[in-house]
Amino acid sequence: MEQRMYMTTGELAKLMGITKETLFHYDEIGLFRPAVVMKNGYRYYEVSQMELLDAILLLKELRMPLKEIQELLGKRSPERMLEVFSEREEKIQEEMTKLKNMKRWIAHRKERIETGLHINTDEIRIQQFPERFYLYSSVESGNAEESYRKANELVTRFLEANPGFKSDYEVAYIQHGDDVEQGIYDRYDNAIVLLEKRPRKLSYQVLPEGDYLTAYHRGHWKTVGAAYQRMLTYIQKQGLQVEREYIERYLIDALAVDDLNSYMTEITVRLLK
Repeated sequence: MEQRMYMTTGELAKLMGITKETLFHYDEIGLFRPAVVMKNGYRYYEVSQMELLDAILLLKELRMPLKEIQELLGKRSPERMLEVFSEREEKIQEEMTKLKNMKRWIAHRKERIETGLHINTDEIRIQQFPERFYLYSSVESGNAEESYRKANELVTRFLEANPGFKSDYEVAYIQHGDDVEQGIYDRYDNAIVLLEKRPRKLSYQVLPEGDYLTAYHRGHWKTVGAAYQRMLTYIQKQGLQVEREYIERYLIDALAVDDLNSYMTEITVRLLK
């Protein structure tokens, strides 16, 4: 045997950036076998086999299962390889889209948490929001626990109707102006899913773009009334006119803390011109 034409398992593994165990496994399953196996069990690979191994590693890098790689190599052709590459290209694009959405989701959640950490809860702000959309579900019992359940059902229906939705969404609640003015802050007779883009296949309502009066509350939802009282005082002193629907959403919730008393709630109501 001409040694210069062959490589040991260790030499090939080192050249290809893999482990000897990987080559042993490929040999065991019949995917990639040495050209020569000596009586003492030593394996030797031809230099020309590097091209095939490189193709196997490439397909593996494309997340093709070893069984599929083996089937492909057993019946390979230019047409079949073009078909495989097209399939992988489509899957990679899907994964890139998912990763892009995940990155946007993370950025949005980071922004909310950072706002919640550094906001002065005594401050009343005026913020500008773009046009948003929301799905609505009423809650007959009017308690927060039932609102949570309804919100989860609403999210499930939304995701089923809008698979692969390319926009962030979040659960929120509406408090009605009549209740707020009468000092009722915990009716929770609804749950909504706030959306950046119009959903498909489901009826939705619109939150117009504009300036929104904003207050914050740190603590349990049962004590959120203090924030509403600050808002009402501000509205009265400034002589403002506002919409009849107040939107509650969490900036800091169970994702970041394990105690309801550490939640941070944002309350917004649109200013009327």
